[in-house]
Amino acid sequence: MKSTEDVLRSLATDLQSAHVVLHSPSLFAELVMPAPSAADASSIDSLARHVLWPMAQKGNVAQILNRARLKRGAPVLPYRILLCPMLSENRSVGVLAALRNHTQPIFSSDDAATLTDASARVQELLGRGSAGHSGLLRRPDLQSEVALRSQGADVVSVVYADLDQLHAINEVAGFAAGDEVIRAVGRLWQSLLDSDGSVASRLSGDRYAAVLFNHSLSQARDWAERARDAISRLETRGRRSRITASLGVASLPRGGEFEHTLAAAETACRAAKDRGRNRVEIYESADVSMMRRHEEVHESRVVLEALESDRLALHAQPIVALATPGIASHYEILLRLRGVDGGFLSIGDYLKAAERYQLLEQLDRWVIEHTLSILAPRAAQLRALGMRFAINVTGQSLSEPDFADFVRAEVERRGVPGSLLAFEFTETAAVKNIAATQRFVAEMGALGSRVALDDFGTGLSSLVHLKELAVQQIKIDGQFVLDVVTDTRSEALVRALVQIAEQLGLDTVAEFVETEQVATHLRKLGVRYAQGYLYGRAQPLEDTLAALLAGDWSPAAASG
Repeated sequence: MKSTEDVLRSLATDLQSAHVVLHSPSLFAELVMPAPSAADASSIDSLARHVLWPMAQKGNVAQILNRARLKRGAPVLPYRILLCPMLSENRSVGVLAALRNHTQPIFSSDDAATLTDASARVQELLGRGSAGHSGLLRRPDLQSEVALRSQGADVVSVVYADLDQLHAINEVAGFAAGDEVIRAVGRLWQSLLDSDGSVASRLSGDRYAAVLFNHSLSQARDWAERARDAISRLETRGRRSRITASLGVASLPRGGEFEHTLAAAETACRAAKDRGRNRVEIYESADVSMMRRHEEVHESRVVLEALESDRLALHAQPIVALATPGIASHYEILLRLRGVDGGFLSIGDYLKAAERYQLLEQLDRWVIEHTLSILAPRAAQLRALGMRFAINVTGQSLSEPDFADFVRAEVERRGVPGSLLAFEFTETAAVKNIAATQRFVAEMGALGSRVALDDFGTGLSSLVHLKELAVQQIKIDGQFVLDVVTDTRSEALVRALVQIAEQLGLDTVAEFVETEQVATHLRKLGVRYAQGYLYGRAQPLEDTLAALLAGDWSPAAASG
């Protein structure tokens, strides 16, 4: 049977293409055939992640692109592109694309039909199991094997491995070299297994698992140490690969859930990375730091599953002018996670895990795309009402050079006036890359959108960053607002912040306003806007817009 690599290589020949690109986060597949040079690998990878994959998520048929850029203002890429989404239950799970040199003829409808047929074959191959990866099982097949074989084993241990800094090889030597390392590690991983029915899997690009039957934790640790040492001495193309691995080991109790044990082994692997990399750690339930890491692994999976299964929702909380508190003039968009029971959970409980596992930018992009999609049909009416909707942006997104370009492109594509939007970020987020944040502020200003500095007053250098960032609004952190009536220090701080804002021509918003007494006091101190349960809890965005356009919004109605 042909492997995935064979199919892509043949497809490149059939379509007279320089390369065929496979990018499927859901199926853990990233491949370019024939392998590009080190000079081209980085741009092809960026093309797959930032152009092809987003386009595949927005369509369900093959598309031809004769011109493409990685981002607004960047040079036109030297490729003609034919791409086809890979679909499962009407949802894109990946993209297959053919690249021709820009001097070659454009792709035809026949080429599109050929790529569409090949896409189905590739998806079938990826779903069968090893797909050419040295006989290693896919995760679902691994689970089946464990369920079948663990019954007769006295003890079972699970080893989880994650290669350290594979990206360095990709960046220096190209993705072809990185792919070769992954295949070599896969062959090595398989060769280390004993002949007693133990099984191994490649979980994703550079992560592997082994299930060792009749291995105690101590024996499994010895096995993992041998694997770690062998990986560190691995050679590809006659040279040391300079790759190391961090490994975690956990015990599968009799009758226990394999997924729980795999997560425990992953947690131990994360601890190995935190404690210096290129080492083995055993999962210890009494280790507080490891327990927290275990929770974060679970929480990150909850977020990822919510993204993949469309279980995220947008809510909106009103922001009112204290001079006329019966009218909402602004709303903050808040992200909610829909639980399996249909109820809503605050995403805040999962943000620390999402940050650790680099999911925040995906969440930000989801919020922006869906907010604009909901606002677009009502944009003219909302603009006539003078409404503005504030979207939170995280530090991971602010640090991405092309994030501002993404926002601009989405705003222009949806036809939503920039004046209908505002963007909020905290000082902590801003200082991760102050130059990138300044660029983001300038780009949003050019769109006509406002920018606010959130949780103001909590940072040690807030005033310095207020000088560096051309924001139009500061949101006074709720810890100063809750006791502003009873605590003279909180009152003094709020008064000082208001005076600074007035001198700089900035609006002020007080967060966590929960009583009329607090609202009255803030009004006397000169705070212009307020947000909190006194004026309404967050409600589904669609419901909020329906009430607004029907003209029946009130603080009481918003409070639910």
